[in-house]
Amino acid sequence: MSSMALYQSIASGIVSGCVYALVALSVVLIFKASDVVNFAGGEFVMLGAFAGLGALTFLEVPYFLAYAMAAVALFFLGAIFNKVVLEGVLKRAKHGQRTLVAMVIATLGLSYVIKGGVRLFSFTEEVRRLPSAFSGPPIFIGPVVMQWQDIAIVSISLALMLALYIFFQKTLTGKVLRATSQNPRAAALVGIPVQLMQLYSWGLACAIAGVSGVLIGAKLPVSPDFGGPIMLLAFAAAIIGGFTSLPGVVIGGILLGIIQNLVGITISSTAIAVTPFVVIMLVLVFRPQGLLGGRHRIKKV
Repeated sequence: MSSMALYQSIASGIVSGCVYALVALSVVLIFKASDVVNFAGGEFVMLGAFAGLGALTFLEVPYFLAYAMAAVALFFLGAIFNKVVLEGVLKRAKHGQRTLVAMVIATLGLSYVIKGGVRLFSFTEEVRRLPSAFSGPPIFIGPVVMQWQDIAIVSISLALMLALYIFFQKTLTGKVLRATSQNPRAAALVGIPVQLMQLYSWGLACAIAGVSGVLIGAKLPVSPDFGGPIMLLAFAAAIIGGFTSLPGVVIGGILLGIIQNLVGITISSTAIAVTPFVVIMLVLVFRPQGLLGGRHRIKKV
């Protein structure tokens, strides 16, 4: 393997890893806020891709509006699901009854509802790809060749991650969301509306998934079934970095993208499909909490 191929593989892995990190962030935000693993996360990404495709194809809006429309639509969808379904599960639970499993099953049901709902539209029957946001000749960064679309993906992903960091560290709402995710009971005791904060967390996470769908839809073929593999990669990224650490998830996503590409050029392109499973097993064996995860927390479900 030449050094040029190595550098090119790493650069391509960073592009893919940035998208994995965004999707993983959407999963971890919900997990930190409500202890619920959102198994419909991949379907939210798929829905965002189709929302972007519809906005670009039928409404003929500029690309930046497609991102905004996908984010807003997914924000409200996630918030509505949290308000109607998850809060409904909590209200109907008997005193002392554990509802975590029921809420996880609700997200599984939502994934099938989204896939079935998308298939009702005729234009989703064929595998499609979003038009490229940027065109022009590739640019050379040393020995690495980059397309403008790849640079846009990395730039938008990093900008979103930076915006999230500023939001959680510098704004009052972000600090309240962090407090709610760290200790909901203590947050409620000091007057923080925990249910409202969890609704915001669901909406924000689903908006991030929607933007991720528009980003990845220009790189990968979009179909009603492509959310499943994306969700697996998001889980792998979250497990690598630590399911409770937002910075760790970003590192985990980028590492996973690089590892996949290196496996593809050193072993076989067919081995890329099993790479996430191998990575998950290795991390669970040697460092179950992930690279930047905290201490183990044992909980009955």
